[in-house]
Amino acid sequence: MVTRCMLPIRSLAHGGLHLGVALALLLVVAVLAPIAENASAKAPPLATTVLNAEALAAPDYDAARVAVIPQGTEVELTGEAALGFLSVYYDGQVVWVPTQYLALGVRPGIDTALTITDTPLLDAPMRDASVLEIIMAGEAVILTGAHVDGYDAASHDGTGGWLDERDLSR
Repeated sequence: MVTRCMLPIRSLAHGGLHLGVALALLLVVAVLAPIAENASAKAPPLATTVLNAEALAAPDYDAARVAVIPQGTEVELTGEAALGFLSVYYDGQVVWVPTQYLALGVRPGIDTALTITDTPLLDAPMRDASVLEIIMAGEAVILTGAHVDGYDAASHDGTGGWLDERDLSR
């Protein structure tokens, strides 16, 4: 197996047709890498309660309790977020749940952040990517877990994309 890994390097050293094949392979990897990264930036549609969770009327621990959502319940996210809270549809209404009671996968909790300036939500983790929308300063976003080259995958009002980490306060 080591010999196979060494062949492209030896071919590069000697030039020829193998150099072209190696460069073509590198180009394919470079083109497909951002596609894989962008997939993880999508807005999460569903979350699961990891414990019995209080459903609140507003994103505040002092808000009126609307219901208790049983552990293991799958809820649909509305796309709205506040620092430490997510808005979900439950029992025919929109309620707020503390993020530590929700999970997107196996890890409990969903991270949120606030934008500290008007921030572009980008379609790829790079400065010259297309802008999907501008998120105003002070808006909460859902961080979906991916981080690439100083950009965090995030969701705002149901739209997934990438935000410059320097524009976020956690």
